[in-house]
Amino acid sequence: MKSLTSLFLALLASTALLFAQSSEDELIVEGLFYSQKSPKEAAQRWKKLFEMTNNEAYLLEYFYASLRYRKINDVIKELKSILKKKKSKDLYELLASLYANEGDTKGLIDLVNAMGMKDISSMYELAYLYAMEGNDTQALSLYKQIYKKDKSWESLKGILSTLARLKKLSEAKKILWREIHKNSKLPKEAYSVLLGLINEHKEPQKAIFALKKLYQETKKVEYLKSLISLYIYTREYNQLIDLLEKTHYDNKLLYELYLSKEELIKAYKLIYWNYQKSKNPKWLAEEASLTYEIATRYKALDKRVLQRVGQLFEKAFKLGVSNASYFNYHGYTLIDHDIDIKKGIEYVQKALALEPNNVFYLDSLAWGYYKLHRCKEAKELMKKVQELRSKESLEDDIIKHIKKIERCKEQ
Repeated sequence: MKSLTSLFLALLASTALLFAQSSEDELIVEGLFYSQKSPKEAAQRWKKLFEMTNNEAYLLEYFYASLRYRKINDVIKELKSILKKKKSKDLYELLASLYANEGDTKGLIDLVNAMGMKDISSMYELAYLYAMEGNDTQALSLYKQIYKKDKSWESLKGILSTLARLKKLSEAKKILWREIHKNSKLPKEAYSVLLGLINEHKEPQKAIFALKKLYQETKKVEYLKSLISLYIYTREYNQLIDLLEKTHYDNKLLYELYLSKEELIKAYKLIYWNYQKSKNPKWLAEEASLTYEIATRYKALDKRVLQRVGQLFEKAFKLGVSNASYFNYHGYTLIDHDIDIKKGIEYVQKALALEPNNVFYLDSLAWGYYKLHRCKEAKELMKKVQELRSKESLEDDIIKHIKKIERCKEQ
């Protein structure tokens, strides 16, 4: 008898389970059926299913169906009421999407805060919402909290952009400068932002630091050009020379820098490269003058060197060089070394035709006349030199010429 009773109870429970299962399936089919024809009827089925099973999936279907025939604000109100009793990530996300659809930033902020989620993505969302609402103080506080956690460029950008909106550019610059030196993971964009925050001429070293990093990362010529300009502005010529030696960007400028530092051998080595690249005959004239200077420095100035210097100058002039400085250099060399004084005078006169009041060219011509014993003309030229420049400001070589010419006597 006992076994028959147990069997009866088991059969009864099985029958009830089958009935309940059949009822759930029936309601699902009805919900799907009414979803297109009658959202209200569908909503009723999904709600009943939720009440039967406590399955959140049915509750979500209920709200989706409700949105098709009810006002959004009514659905939002009901959702909020349910969320007070039942925590659900899916329901929170649905409510968030409804707030976003309605443009209700305050509602979104309240929702995110109510969720109490402290993960980074939620904090980003909340910071963004505060910024959208115009509450930059709260947004800044959140971005700073996020940056402490993730040390990412995104959160640092949030800090910087918020400070910019608050017109606190000095603070933004200070923070970025500090973090660039502390956080090695920051991308090259951080250095571009730094350039935008600083005045290059007021804070050139910071600008140089950023430009060097950007050029190393990108090899873009625009950064190299800006870096060269800043080195010239700050007169950091040694650093500029080092940069140009490494990049070979502007060998003409490097040549001039070598000359200014009196590194004649280094300058001489660049002449051939510059001539081959440009085919400008002025480099032949540069080679002539530098050959003379180097030979003089190393006490190796002889007839062979002087001949080579003359040939280079003559070739440069034949190829179209018409420069007062080169005319004078060649002319003075011909005069001073008694190679061809008359020809030297002709070249100096060409220089003076271009620059009539240049005291160096006037001195060269006077020296030529002195060599030819045309003392009167030499003295008149030296008188003009002294009228143009005070004796105290004249170079030693010119003063020596003046003294000799003053003693000159016609033959």
